[in-house]
Amino acid sequence: MFFSYKSIVKKIECSEKLILNDTDILSYGNKRICYYHAKNSSKIIKISRDPKHWKEGHRQSLTEWHVSDKVKSAKGACPISLCHHWINTNKGPGLLVDRISDDKGESRTLRNLLFKRELTVKKAIDLVEETIQIFSTFGVPASDFNIDNFILDGAYDEYRIIMVDGFSPKKTNFKTFLLLNSSILANLYAKRKWRLIKDKFTYCAQKVYAGDYNFAAAMPLSDTSNCDGLKANQ
Repeated sequence: MFFSYKSIVKKIECSEKLILNDTDILSYGNKRICYYHAKNSSKIIKISRDPKHWKEGHRQSLTEWHVSDKVKSAKGACPISLCHHWINTNKGPGLLVDRISDDKGESRTLRNLLFKRELTVKKAIDLVEETIQIFSTFGVPASDFNIDNFILDGAYDEYRIIMVDGFSPKKTNFKTFLLLNSSILANLYAKRKWRLIKDKFTYCAQKVYAGDYNFAAAMPLSDTSNCDGLKANQ
């Protein structure tokens, strides 16, 4: 396939074990948990919820890692949270990822900005579509346009968003191999995914902007099967 488990395991075994505490948890997802990096405030660590079956839990981490390597070798800035390398932790293998924050050091999602009415629904949609347009330059096969997967980066008056999750396929199969190695297929895939979810994204954004407390926060993990774009971050 497009990655080697052996090389990843070797890198993990050769790295110093980093101790993660539950107080360092940033967010939960269906398959992964994000932790603050206690020694580096500019980074977070993505961990599989099931350390014994980390390969299963880290499937999307693996594809995100591949997309990040692809983007790093290209010219220009791509609006994704770059993945760097694999590390050893007391919670199992982890992927080191850039932490995205605004000019105040806070990581605020589109949901948060909409609920506080610091962003209109139209502006949120425009920002996502601008991001997808930039993705077409890099061949990023974004798959999950969840309202919580975008975080404000930098100053508020600039309104630049970064996709922190969902910018790669969730499976590691031959289709994913093709998507990760063909910019044309990746662009078609990302645009199709957005077309399919845009109405639900808009509905969710409107509810959040209107102050509906049922949409004010990501749904609990037990309810993440709901397809209204309401799930916890990964």
